[in-house]
This record gives sequence, C-alpha cells and structure tokens, in this order.
Amino acid sequence: MNDKRQTARLKYSFPHQAFFVLFLFFSLTTFAQYSDKYAPRLTRIVFVIDGSGSMKEEMDGITKFELSKQIISKYLDSLARNNIKVETAVRVFGHQSPRSDKNCLDSKLEIAFGKNDAAFVRQKLQGITPQGWSPIAYSLEQAAKDFPDDPKAQNVIVVITDGIETCGGDPCAITKVFQQKRIALKPYIIGLGLDGKDQKFFNCAGKFYDVVNTTTFNEAMNTVITQSLNPTTVQINLINEFGKPTETNIEVSMVDSYSGKLLYNFVHALNDGGVSDTLSLDPAGKYDVFVHTLPPVSKKEVELVAGTHNIIAIDAPQGSLKLTESGYYKRETPLQCIIREKGKNDILIVQDFNTTRKYLTGSYFLEILTLPRITMDNVEISQGTTKEITVA
Repeated sequence: MNDKRQTARLKYSFPHQAFFVLFLFFSLTTFAQYSDKYAPRLTRIVFVIDGSGSMKEEMDGITKFELSKQIISKYLDSLARNNIKVETAVRVFGHQSPRSDKNCLDSKLEIAFGKNDAAFVRQKLQGITPQGWSPIAYSLEQAAKDFPDDPKAQNVIVVITDGIETCGGDPCAITKVFQQKRIALKPYIIGLGLDGKDQKFFNCAGKFYDVVNTTTFNEAMNTVITQSLNPTTVQINLINEFGKPTETNIEVSMVDSYSGKLLYNFVHALNDGGVSDTLSLDPAGKYDVFVHTLPPVSKKEVELVAGTHNIIAIDAPQGSLKLTESGYYKRETPLQCIIREKGKNDILIVQDFNTTRKYLTGSYFLEILTLPRITMDNVEISQGTTKEITVA
C-alpha cells in the first residue's frame, strides 16, 4: 500500500529552590460503542497540594503553601458560583509527619468532593503546616481512588508541588499504569528554578512550563481549568488525492490503543457545508483510528488535546470499480471476481458482477471466476472516477 495512505506516545533528590506545578488531567470513563456525543454529566477536580517542608519557602512574599491555597481558593470560588456541573476536592501530602520520619504514605484527602467554596477550603486547610516528604507517585495513586465510580463523569487531578518525588516512587510508571487502565494522564508541568535534570524527571508526564511569579501561576491554573471544563471535540478529515477532505460515507472505528477495545464505530459523514461532522469524545487515552476503505487505512496512537477542537487527517483517496456481465444468460448465483492489490497474494475482497464498489486509488489484480478464468493485471483505480470491466 502506498505509504501516504498509511498515515493514520531513584535516588533521593529534593530541589529546595525549585517550584513547579504539575497538572495531571485524566478521564476514567469507559465506553462500549460510539455515542453521538460524549458529554460529561459532571466534572470532578481534585487538587493535590504539596505539604512537604520546602513549601514553607517564600514566593512573592508569602510561603509557597499559602500562595497555593490562595490561588486554589480563587478558582474554587469562581467554579462554585459559575458552574453547577463541577465538584472539587483537596488532597494534601507531606503534612502529617516531620521530614525526619521519612513518611512515604503521608497523603490524606482533607476535603471530600462537593461544591466547596474558598471560605470552606481556607478553614479546612488553616491548621496545616508543611513539614514532611514528597510521596508524589503514591499521592497520584490515592487521588485516582478519590473519585466516585461514575462512568459519566470527567475526572481531573491538579497536583501542586515544589519538588520531585522524594520517596522513590515513579510518576512516569504511574502514568503507564493509568494508561493501561484507560486513565489518560495529560499533564501540564510548570516550574521555577528546576535544573535540566529535574525537568527531565517529568518529561514522560507532559510538557514543561516555567512559573516565574504569581501571575504565571494564575495563568497556568486558568489553562488547566479551562481545558478541563471545555468539551473535547474531534473532526476526522478523509483526504482525497488532491489534498481535499471530501471522502465520506465510510465506516470508521476508534479503538483503545492499549487494550484493543472497540470504543466507537460510526459512518463518516459531511454536513451541509461539506465539513466533516464534529464529534464530542472522551479525551482519555490514545486512539487507533481505522477507516474501513478497501483496503483499510489507519492512524495509530492518536492523542486528543482535552478542552479543544482536534482534527485527525487520514489519506483515503478513492475511485470505483464497476463489474458488468453482458448477455442474456441467467445465473443462479452472480459471476464473481477476486480482487487483490497489485503485488500482494492476499485476497482483498470478492466482488459480484453487476455491482459497483469503491477502492483506494492504485493498481489491482483481478481474477474473474469464469471457466476458464480471466485475469487482469494493472487495473488502475483513479480518484473520483469509475473503472468499468465488462465480461460477455
């Protein structure tokens, strides 16, 4: 097949001067078949705050822990006032035991899911003093368990921390486990003062952003909240030989890249304006997209950007083959023709005579099941045209 048509992711270390925010966005929802719209009934956001000793250091005149509480409170107030489809929770780690205890299970859900406003959060977190270690990987595991079993909800984790893992855990390994269970981590890593080595520690988790002050902290938080609440839409463009997205009326399947499970199955369509229909889909995990042309084409491990409109372009130029039998002989069963791609032994399909089918553009080998058999090599299917074969 033409390549174009086949177009179809320790040691103890504690940086005292480092400050970054790791935003991890994932969905836990599973699906059996394609649905016309993926519209989460509810979005749940758990803020996981670093309460380790280094969070007592200052940034813009206040401790990092206080700054984190202020920014979280600001967005909680906004969410509570303006969005009835959002619930929030707060988990803190590294705050229950002094650093000397080296407690790597120090992680607690301090505020359960609900319509939590800023005043309530400030009150609940008032007595917390940063002091311990940073069990980030363990806290991610626990945060994933904080969400109720709700297949129609979208679940978001926001981790705020000023250092990398200090308990030997591996957030990247946790990421892989989540992906295998169809929990997709889509992180935003925002840091201040991290050297190259520490930044690389989170490279496997997502893109790194640098926080230099309170303003950029706010900007980062606004980005992840916006993407979490906005729908994730997808437009699949099937491209013809001239680079135009005009191919349509083809069955499309979307499969989970990790499990191989069929998630969506639908017939591709164009709207009245000639534009591919927009689908609202679950942004979790990676998709393998299969377009059921003859022969089929695919695009593997497609990641959707949450909260935005995604376009998936797949080359699928097509023409038609019409098989006609002339004369007046009436058969009990239709004359048939074996279709193979040029240079390949595998049978692509057996097409009945007096029918027309679409194929990808290219050369094909035909074996007509007459006695004796008729073979035809180099039968060319061209973009948007119909090749007619007639047998007397």
